[in-house]
Amino acid sequence: MIRKHLTYANVASTLALFLALGTGAVYAAGEIGSNDIKNNSVRSKDLKDGQSVAGRDVRRNALGSREVDEDSLAGRRIVGLDGAQGADCDPQDSTWIDCAVQPLDLKSPSRLLIIVTGGFYSEADGAEAECEVRLDNQDAGPSAAPGEVLDNTSGLATDGFARTLVTGVIPAGSHSAALACQQIGSEDARIDSPTIAVIAVTTG
Repeated sequence: MIRKHLTYANVASTLALFLALGTGAVYAAGEIGSNDIKNNSVRSKDLKDGQSVAGRDVRRNALGSREVDEDSLAGRRIVGLDGAQGADCDPQDSTWIDCAVQPLDLKSPSRLLIIVTGGFYSEADGAEAECEVRLDNQDAGPSAAPGEVLDNTSGLATDGFARTLVTGVIPAGSHSAALACQQIGSEDARIDSPTIAVIAVTTG
């Protein structure tokens, strides 16, 4: 039988029950925001399994330079950089010789950016050479044909050159990148200050 008159006791108990149920429903619905948490009150031990926040917990591209100490990033773990400059190179004939060589020791599969440069000179008109980028003693792609045609008046010849190559994925291990050149014809052709630079970016 319902009482005709409400008492303080049953009003208070009903209100308390409502607040308890209401509060539970609100928080269960995930309505806790940063304003509900005291600053510096959450520790690693409060997180699941006691682990710190992992990359998968962060929304993609949500962190910027203000959240990341860039000096703490170990770039050497993902990028390798090597380079070399050879002495003036004098190929004698059509036999390929390495003018600048850079040994590589890849710790993991990587893609390579290889840049080679060189100058050309000779003591006679009509001297020609051909140079190419080589990886593990194999032609890797871009080549140049420095040389002289009527004392460098032709667009087919050049006094200097630069070539850039981006490779596919190279397996881990020891490798060698090189600028290799050969002489074309009988006139003496030489490559001045050949250089090679290699940037290795891991794919793992």
